[in-house]
Amino acid sequence: MKQCPTCNRTYANDKQKFCTQDGIALVDAHSASAGQGETVRIDSAALDDEITKAISKGLPRMTGSGFDPYKTAVSTPQETSATPSQKTEDVAPPAQAPAPTPTGPVSPATYVPSDPVAAPPVAPQPVAPPPVAPVLPVTIAGPAPVVAAPAAPPPVAASAAVVATSTQPPKKRSKLPLILGILAVLFLLGAGAAVAGYFFVLKPMLEAKRGRIVEPRRPEPKPVMMTTPDIGKTKPEAPKIEVPPYSPPANAVHFVNSNANLTGKLAEHYVDFSFYYPDNWQKDPRAGVPGAGNFAKVERRLPPNFTQENFAVGWYSSAGSEEGDRATFHTLAENLSAQYALNSDFSEYRKVSEGSTTAGPYKGYEFRFESVSRNTAKGDIKIWGRVIFVPPVDGGKNGVTLLMLTTSLAQELKSVNDVGVKGELPMMLESFRFGK
Repeated sequence: MKQCPTCNRTYANDKQKFCTQDGIALVDAHSASAGQGETVRIDSAALDDEITKAISKGLPRMTGSGFDPYKTAVSTPQETSATPSQKTEDVAPPAQAPAPTPTGPVSPATYVPSDPVAAPPVAPQPVAPPPVAPVLPVTIAGPAPVVAAPAAPPPVAASAAVVATSTQPPKKRSKLPLILGILAVLFLLGAGAAVAGYFFVLKPMLEAKRGRIVEPRRPEPKPVMMTTPDIGKTKPEAPKIEVPPYSPPANAVHFVNSNANLTGKLAEHYVDFSFYYPDNWQKDPRAGVPGAGNFAKVERRLPPNFTQENFAVGWYSSAGSEEGDRATFHTLAENLSAQYALNSDFSEYRKVSEGSTTAGPYKGYEFRFESVSRNTAKGDIKIWGRVIFVPPVDGGKNGVTLLMLTTSLAQELKSVNDVGVKGELPMMLESFRFGK
């Protein structure tokens, strides 16, 4: 068992060489207890013939030679003059904790590295050494012991000479990030310059060069000669509507329009047409003459001159087809209805309906109206009327208006809805045809 002579700590391991608290060499516990009552004083002059050992605090080198931390490494003795003025360097023990100060004289000792290949001591440089703990006095019993380095103390503060030689300059920071950043900026600038150079320099040069290239002359296609029709002399042919022929009854009279005696507006807007009417109807001699407003007019009367039913054919300016006139039909109906409203023969005039209809085989547009003729020899007579606009089928500019008037004197007629449906007017509507 080992014991520290300073702090009296005991260690069960006999191979322990130094105290882990204050670094003092351990002694056998039995011998320490035997000599505790006696203090041995050693004169430094008596140590002139002894070899001074230097113990270093540095860690032993961990080499492959099988280092034993419990062995004591002793340096080679050096010849020195045994003079009292010989100087030794005091080295502080490890600075873990200060040890109690023992009594009695102590001989100075210098530590050397435990490694047998330790570097020779270096003269201290004129620099400020780190704080060094004071040298602890050591009480030695018997002959001067051989002081060994601690087993493997942790690296603490080194001596002034070691600090001066082991001082290294601070590690320089790597310049790689700065270099990479500069390269990235240069790359972006180069790419931008390349794009700008292409659009502002290279592309205009290429376009200018392309413009100077003369393409080879291509063979011109041989023209194809085609004759075009004379639009000023010919009119586009309108699609012809196939109309079935009308089979008239035995008592029917055939009316065919003619421009032989026409003048003014009727001659200007002349239209070829024909229709059949019953032989008991009377033709108005004023129709179809200069100044007349209708191409034809026939009437069914009661003596002496009361109208039961009548049928008249007039004209209107057309766009040439039912599709072209569709946008103007309403305006035509409104204008003609306003004229009837101002006529004194149609008192209490009222337009009843308006819309698309048919006149025999043709499409058209109509409006219906009603009024009253009061205080006649026959009393108050109701009047029902119907007007149909029929567009031309040959692409011309003139359409026809079919005007039908009926009165309550025709016993088979009861309302405006019967006009052209009941009575004798259906013969005229069904037999009306464009052309001769």
